[in-house]
Amino acid sequence: MKHSITPVILAGGIGSRLWPLSRQAMPKQFLSLLGDESLLQSTLKRCDNECFTDAILVCNEQHRFIVSSQCQQINVQPNALLLEPEGKNTAPAIALAAHYVLQQELDTPLLVMPADHHIDNFELLVAQLPDAVKLAQQGKLITFAIEPDIAHCGYGYIKRGAKIAASNCYEVDEFKEKPSLQQAQQYLAGGGYSWNSGMFLFTPRAYLAELERFAPKIAGFIAQAANFTVDLGFTRAENDILKSCPSDSVDYAILERSANVVVLPLALNWNDVGGFNALWQSTDKDTQGNNQSADTVLLNSENNLLNSESGHTIAALGVKDLAVIHTHDATLVADKNQLYQLPELLKLLAFKHSDKLLHHQAMYRPWGSYRVLVEGVGFKVKKIIVNSNGKLSTQRHQHRAEHWVVVSGIADVCIDGQESVLTADQSCYIAAGHVHSLANAQSEPLIVIEVQTGAILDESDIERFDDQYGR
Repeated sequence: MKHSITPVILAGGIGSRLWPLSRQAMPKQFLSLLGDESLLQSTLKRCDNECFTDAILVCNEQHRFIVSSQCQQINVQPNALLLEPEGKNTAPAIALAAHYVLQQELDTPLLVMPADHHIDNFELLVAQLPDAVKLAQQGKLITFAIEPDIAHCGYGYIKRGAKIAASNCYEVDEFKEKPSLQQAQQYLAGGGYSWNSGMFLFTPRAYLAELERFAPKIAGFIAQAANFTVDLGFTRAENDILKSCPSDSVDYAILERSANVVVLPLALNWNDVGGFNALWQSTDKDTQGNNQSADTVLLNSENNLLNSESGHTIAALGVKDLAVIHTHDATLVADKNQLYQLPELLKLLAFKHSDKLLHHQAMYRPWGSYRVLVEGVGFKVKKIIVNSNGKLSTQRHQHRAEHWVVVSGIADVCIDGQESVLTADQSCYIAAGHVHSLANAQSEPLIVIEVQTGAILDESDIERFDDQYGR
């Protein structure tokens, strides 16, 4: 089976149930929630097996530089980074990857995986791939399901039918969407039901044929959009056509309707990290059932999830079953048993502080990141991190001046054509109206404190002249 399967990793989710950690500009798949690596990086590393070709990633265009950077951090070079102008759910995203694979003349089975799941015994799935590939080559669509160990209301269930001869797969008797607790308990007691994991195996031709049969509008739009171009290492389809494509999940569009679907149950240690209770279940805990970060102190407290950014201390006294999630600009305090209502809370938040749903105080750019440390009327202070070989666009501001102080690293600065090199503790001043750029040609990150002063201090006061990232 050497290099006979192409992983397709879907990295377009938002992860709103993990707010305020996960936000639209930096959703959960790019966060290090269960270790030093992000969920995306862990997913990519699972594909480090000789049975897989280089992975295809499908992500939102606004996250393209985050994805590229995280791939570079773990020395992974994907086959392609396919960009969507906006999320259209899983059915169109998979179709886009299927068309791309066929145009590359690979025609290998596709192993479709979300980028934001946690699995610590993935080798069990790999061991079952030979059987699954045989069925995929017969035109079957295989869905990998998880053997349930509790009655969970948050997952879809698959009822197994007859066992398929000479394989570990089963016919699908029925799909059951998220049941009541009583139904879930009955499923668990009766056996024969598995959780829908969101991982699938099929050939690109078989998938596109079923899509044409059951979701012809989606199939038509994606077929028209699959005119791929590449720039800066990213692969784009026809964005105007993609924006008009209907949105639907692969489960609703195909799997719940097709007679060609089979299920392969697996005893995976799997977690979709779909919310804070799921995150709590996968983390290490103390003897009182508390998950806690390094900056927490607890007394007489049980079964709590406490998460804070470095440098901020949470002290908990006499509390039980709470989720306390602290970030730089927002704090969530919730009864863990009420977390299912978080989407309703976020609707209320959208009326007062919609920006808190979109962005962290830390903002990611293709050259690195910046974080606003403090701001007020007429001033703003940022911490800027420029990655190795990163360069901010050559730009000009009409309404603000900037003062750069190098904290560490070596800065290549150009102001109105005058080039200079600044090292730690050195600084420069850029008056309003002056054309300037900042770059890091070194192997180590460059850290700069930027002090802005002026009447307009937002992104609208940027006039770009040159940008190596094509923005």
